Amino acid sequence: MPSRPSPSPSPDPGRPDRRGGQGEERLSGGFIAEVVRVGDTVRRTPPQNADFVAALLRHLERVGADVAPRHLGTDERGRQVLSHVDGRVPWRDREDPAYFADPALTGLAALVRRLHDACAGSALAGDAETVCHRDLSPKNTVYRDSSAGPLPVTLLDWDLAGPGRRIEDVAFAAWHWAELGPGGDPAELGRRARVLCDAYEAAGPRPVALPRADLVDVMLDQLDGTWRGIAAGADRGEEAMRRLRAAGAADAVRGWHDWLADHRETVTAALR
Repeated sequence: MPSRPSPSPSPDPGRPDRRGGQGEERLSGGFIAEVVRVGDTVRRTPPQNADFVAALLRHLERVGADVAPRHLGTDERGRQVLSHVDGRVPWRDREDPAYFADPALTGLAALVRRLHDACAGSALAGDAETVCHRDLSPKNTVYRDSSAGPLPVTLLDWDLAGPGRRIEDVAFAAWHWAELGPGGDPAELGRRARVLCDAYEAAGPRPVALPRADLVDVMLDQLDGTWRGIAAGADRGEEAMRRLRAAGAADAVRGWHDWLADHRETVTAALR
């Protein structure tokens, strides 16, 4: 399943909302995995592909990509232990337009480009173009203030990371940092996708040309896979997916898919 959107609201973004175990502060979010802070570390429910995620985060630290928390092992309860990254995470949907402004999009594109460049040609990518995060969203991004407004500095929640194409993460970011469905502007979605593509291609030390003609189709595939994945997980009895479906996430994402399909020509024209 390519995405796991979570309903809002949550408590204050990036701040503890209630106590966990002794010395633990449970952090906002964590709709799928339990996330707590212990001192300068974060403890999370381990992902299904825990070994791959650990290897990926260690690789990113080793090459100095500076796009992710450091992987520090596991604790006595078997939880993933990561370094804590200072900053703010916009847990509430659309809480501040600055998180979605062009400077934030440009900064996000640079982060994603560093990730992809760091993994291209590595054993982690295998025969694929690179390793993709596969769950990019504002809620999985740490921001810090700058003269240009809040800018992304770190990507969180690597549970779905795996080999893939560069365009997949760019497409995923495009529909998470825009408004889809009723009230959304397809031309604005296309413009934001163009900003992401332009910034991504310009961010690295060498030219990279994204297959922009594929972008809308990739977004449609991701949206389709997302609502179907939620529904299938709920049918299997997975508690997190049942809660997502009960909150209306599957129906919402399916509606976004149909909206994008109806407006694909407008989005494509603005993208170009």
